[in-house]
Amino acid sequence: MSFKLTKVQFFIMLFFIETGVVYISFQQALIIKGGRDAWIMFAVATIIAFIQLLFYEKYYKRFELGKITSWLYILYWLTLIIGFLGYMQYTLNTWVIQSTPPIVTLVIMLLVSLYISLSRPSTVINLGVLIIPFVIIFIIFILLATHELKFSNILPIGDSTVPQWLSGVHSSVLAFIGIESYLILRKYVLENEKVAGKPLLIFHLIVSIFMGASVIGTEFYYALKEINLVPEPIIYILKSQKVTFVKRLDIFFIYIWLAWSILTINLFIFNIRIVLFSKKRKHPNLMMIILHCFILVVTLFLVDVYQVNFIRKYLGYLYYPFTIVLPVIIILKNKRRDSKCDKSQ
Repeated sequence: MSFKLTKVQFFIMLFFIETGVVYISFQQALIIKGGRDAWIMFAVATIIAFIQLLFYEKYYKRFELGKITSWLYILYWLTLIIGFLGYMQYTLNTWVIQSTPPIVTLVIMLLVSLYISLSRPSTVINLGVLIIPFVIIFIIFILLATHELKFSNILPIGDSTVPQWLSGVHSSVLAFIGIESYLILRKYVLENEKVAGKPLLIFHLIVSIFMGASVIGTEFYYALKEINLVPEPIIYILKSQKVTFVKRLDIFFIYIWLAWSILTINLFIFNIRIVLFSKKRKHPNLMMIILHCFILVVTLFLVDVYQVNFIRKYLGYLYYPFTIVLPVIIILKNKRRDSKCDKSQ
């Protein structure tokens, strides 16, 4: 694949990768496990994520995937895609289209995804620009609930135990799942574009504040005992808001979240395309069609509430091997290999 990214395009793609499907789903588990200190735990997780980004920025040129590691990452992204689609379908069944067979909506979503995947790289690269205004609208209407916030809900702070801290920080990392895409996309940024330093810090602050505000807002809106009963707290907050132009604000924004999430799915597929087609292959379009058929068949078995809860419980554990362990191993291995080549010369 041949394409180039500007700094802005690069950061917009990363923004939607990190904030897509998980935006309405990670707050409940974090607050249940972390208690009133959940927002502090999330802040710690953002610092850890920023350290990862600094490491990525310094060594991204040495992140060269071999055959085995390429397929490991492809399988990892497929797992994320299938898990996310299962959750998206479950959310639609719960809030919007209870009587529509899952295969109908999944086929529609994957046909959209297939169309984007068969198009030029510029299609998926520029889609984020179209969705940004809807994200801004989303934020504005979330702010309508500020008069219902109770700041005493986070008090007292500092009484969480060590196990709560470990569980809370672990639950927070789900907000940054997909961060390894930095290593895949960074090489395609134009050489004259500066990413390190202030631009990277500003980008991470935007993502962290955007996701962190949802955690703090959820804690302010719900008492600690209430959160156990609210699986998608952001959607419930929207449902409680009354506006004149639409009867159900929550459903209106579920469709916005759906478009936002489909973009996230396509960005993971874009990662797969980059890795899979780094070498010229026969019939690339046929491979994309087969890939989407595989995703559809597997996802159909994961739209039940029990499978969705299982995915939400264990998906975060994939964060550690694929965003920390494997990148470190690959970079160190390639660094050692490059050092040996320099000595031999």
